[in-house]
Amino acid sequence: MTTLDETRDIASIAADMGSNDTSVRVRGAVDFLRVEARCDTFLLAYKTPGTKGFSLVKSVGYSDSVAGYLSSDIQAKPEFVRQFSDYSRIWDWEDVPEFADSYSGASVLRPEGFTNGFLMVLHDDAGDIVGMCQGNMAAPEFTDRSRSIVEGGRPLFTKYVDRMRAKACARLTPREQEILALLRGGLSNGEISERLFLSPRTVGTHVERVLRKLGVANRVAAAVHATEFELVNPAVAPSRAAGF
Repeated sequence: MTTLDETRDIASIAADMGSNDTSVRVRGAVDFLRVEARCDTFLLAYKTPGTKGFSLVKSVGYSDSVAGYLSSDIQAKPEFVRQFSDYSRIWDWEDVPEFADSYSGASVLRPEGFTNGFLMVLHDDAGDIVGMCQGNMAAPEFTDRSRSIVEGGRPLFTKYVDRMRAKACARLTPREQEILALLRGGLSNGEISERLFLSPRTVGTHVERVLRKLGVANRVAAAVHATEFELVNPAVAPSRAAGF
């Protein structure tokens, strides 16, 4: 396992947590958890739509092999049944007595120096699993305070993995991302045509594909979707007044 960068003091972590950039806020929240909840490691992943397992978003402190294992189809493993059957709470090793002697505990995590850890399953408003967070530590105790701190990060981590899932589901091409950015900037098909030197018919085809991939009915909904899930960089989306 690796330790937290010593140059990361509380002031810099707090600054990250107050950023307008979601990815920067996540970085700050992860470092805050590692300091205040005494987590030696942290892993964040989203539920891969239509496939088994998870897609890794962020891993801090884990070796590549352990991070790969923990973001695989762990739901199918007996030692994770309780955690994924009741994901309204955060589970640590002591909550699942058989975990320490399971394959995940005894063969994957203990050899890395861990004696406890937690799993927080992330879910949307409909109750569907969208991702999960894991953290492990050398210290044997996962305190109530640490549990409360981790729970406090749930909304941010859920929002972030929702964003990652939306991007994965959309699978927009570079041209479609450019079209979406211009839609979000309020440009009409005609204005997009002039801006990108494309025919109006080609622009219309791209717009239709973007709407279909995002699963929305119109360009306004596409713009809202793009903003909510940060599918485009705001700096890339020019306004009507922007020049060539």
